[in-house]
Amino acid sequence: MTMTLADYVALQSYGARILDHETVRRGGAGPADAGSYVIDGHPVMIPALSPSARSSDYAFVQDGDRLRLERDGRPLCQAAAVPRPRFYDGRTADGVPYDKIARLHGLDCLASTVIQECVRFSSRRTRCRFCAIGASLAQGSTIRTKTPEQLAEVAMAARALDGVRHVTLTAGTTACPDDGARYLGRCAKAIAEAAGLPVEIQFEPLRDQSLYARLRDMGVTDVGIHVESFDPAVRRRMTPGKAEVDLETYFEAFAAAVAVFGRNKVSTYVILGLGEDSQATLDGCRRAAALGVYPVVVPLRPLLDSCLAEAKPVDPDYLGGMYRAVGKMLTDQGLSAERSSAGCVRCRACSLLQFTETAPAAAIPAPPAVADADAVSLRVAETPEDIEEYWRLRHEVFVSEQGIFPVTDRDAHDDLAIPLIAEVAGRLAGVVRCYRHRGGTWYGGRLAVRPEYRTGVNIGALLVRRAVELMRGRPDVKRFLATVQFQNVRFFQRLGWLRLGKPFLLQGRKHQLMEKKLHEEAL
Repeated sequence: MTMTLADYVALQSYGARILDHETVRRGGAGPADAGSYVIDGHPVMIPALSPSARSSDYAFVQDGDRLRLERDGRPLCQAAAVPRPRFYDGRTADGVPYDKIARLHGLDCLASTVIQECVRFSSRRTRCRFCAIGASLAQGSTIRTKTPEQLAEVAMAARALDGVRHVTLTAGTTACPDDGARYLGRCAKAIAEAAGLPVEIQFEPLRDQSLYARLRDMGVTDVGIHVESFDPAVRRRMTPGKAEVDLETYFEAFAAAVAVFGRNKVSTYVILGLGEDSQATLDGCRRAAALGVYPVVVPLRPLLDSCLAEAKPVDPDYLGGMYRAVGKMLTDQGLSAERSSAGCVRCRACSLLQFTETAPAAAIPAPPAVADADAVSLRVAETPEDIEEYWRLRHEVFVSEQGIFPVTDRDAHDDLAIPLIAEVAGRLAGVVRCYRHRGGTWYGGRLAVRPEYRTGVNIGALLVRRAVELMRGRPDVKRFLATVQFQNVRFFQRLGWLRLGKPFLLQGRKHQLMEKKLHEEAL
């Protein structure tokens, strides 16, 4: 059996029975009370602590070294829990555990509630009914306010140890929302300068219109201005404090932010399952999308420490219909998660719009034909943009396409590896890495080429030859080895590589250890 959109929607609505509740973060802002999983290559946050999750028809069961997702006891597909990030074990220079500063959301998003309190949360008259921002602070699992220096330090560690690619910074509402946005901007600046990561910040509509440009100049790449609902009656009932800021003010803020950051760089959260009028919701999403704002529709997740802890799950049929309708709007407006740089839109794990949005074909240029090796540029990946594309292609090939790794193909060798990339007309076409194994022995690996570049000039061969040249030029390299998938052995033999020993299984696949003699002339 395979997963359908209906399965994903039901799983997101009802949740699943899981094996290890200790991996689930309880309370706070963002995707709390849920587990982070990869299903068929897609990052998805699955409710795990709600009553519906504990009695769900869906369950994760152990299947060897992986997980299997089942429905009513029948297997659906292989899955994997996102492993505990390595950066969680660190401490800041002033002694605060890293995981009290920021958390991993989805696969590669570093997220922090920078100011862990809200002027509206203290009063039931103004509190958002679905929010539990005070819970994690009360539990001692975070600190009240994170400093720019702390966030920069954690971001550097998260990027180096766990391959984090982008950052989301949010905060409870401050007495003057502009002050909170300015502080988030300072934090974004520190992260951008220290770690070179794109940063989204989230805030309410700004009073000072010039602040949008100043935030951009600080290094903010994306912004979230979260309306929560486009239904005025729901806003008054579920977000009484935020409802004091009317919808037109939100749309004015959307337009002002898009004018500075651009289309697809501004988003707004729209929660489904609050009793909203579906037509008013779709009308609001359509109007926002026309401005270039990405409406992130998500189901209500009843958090244990919120006023809606006992709320019923969102009807899957309704949720699926809304996903399809909003996905079509995004397609019509040329909006896509792929075109955002950072934040909730880029992460994708909390919304199933990743399955219903389709970027117009005309907006995606066809790759240029490669008939001449001189058209291929080979170099070491150096810039943050280079590295991000390098990681993305590896994930697409080894996780999504080949399924060799359930969650990520990154490992400890990546910390010191040399990443090589091949480009055609400025577009990434292939990658490979070289890393020291022990003493003078180095390995090549993670050779990946985009499908559209697998004909014509052999970009894989060009990358392998360039890696050999690089190793020959280093006096510290005595041997150059590679662990090769068995079906690629003849390809490497044609490039002058020799087989060492017998084939063996690695990640459930047949592999062969091979060596390139560095003293020989290049082929």
